[in-house]
Amino acid sequence: MKDYQIYEQPINKRIRSMMRLDLLFDQLAYFAKAKNVWDNTNAVNIINDILEFTNRTDIKSEVIKELERQQSIVESLLSQPGINEKKTLKLLENIKQLTDDLHNISGAIGQDLQQNIILNSAKQKSILPGSSGSFDSPLYLHWINQPSANRVNQLLEWSSSFIHISKAIKLALQTIRDSGDNAEHIAENGFYQDNLDLSKSYQLIRVAIPSTADYFPEISAGKHRFSIRFLSNIGYTSNPEQTENDIPFILCNCCF
Repeated sequence: MKDYQIYEQPINKRIRSMMRLDLLFDQLAYFAKAKNVWDNTNAVNIINDILEFTNRTDIKSEVIKELERQQSIVESLLSQPGINEKKTLKLLENIKQLTDDLHNISGAIGQDLQQNIILNSAKQKSILPGSSGSFDSPLYLHWINQPSANRVNQLLEWSSSFIHISKAIKLALQTIRDSGDNAEHIAENGFYQDNLDLSKSYQLIRVAIPSTADYFPEISAGKHRFSIRFLSNIGYTSNPEQTENDIPFILCNCCF
């Protein structure tokens, strides 16, 4: 949505986890291809963040469940009149392929990287604020001082462990985002509240405001209702306060 900033609030734990990982994957894709040492250092740290996340959460199982849930919905849509059959069949094909790809992964996501000595060396070093690779981890210093092409190739190889889960999460989230309809609303005195229809499976709430706005939304959502407070922060030296103005905004409740 051009010239608008979009704020999102996931409704459940699964979508919340997927959104966090999706952001990490986007950051990794950016920093892993860069030739700068500091960008590559960020890429290594992001890989360790992903491994930490996947080590404590069975994200593969959760994403498979989400894809299977979406597959069931898409299949039911094919029998409805007026549906774009070609587009829907293509989406169904992509969901099935990514589900198969995840089923074919042996073990947990990133399991092959858990014992990587370079990544573990970087992880141990990062625990110490201001740590210096020159004496805290000579091994990591040796790796980071390799020619940039060597570092990038290595980072892309490590990143390949996340290709299938990254594609699956991105498709699932995009399908959810595309499922909602944008509607214009007014938050009187900077506040808006509405109920959620319990007969629908809400996944995500999206709020869009102009990119130049001097306010931002704070979204709170539960099983039955959600609320939005529009806050203003003048100098970032004090806590933001709810604006007293009536705020026009665009709301999209995604319930695919």
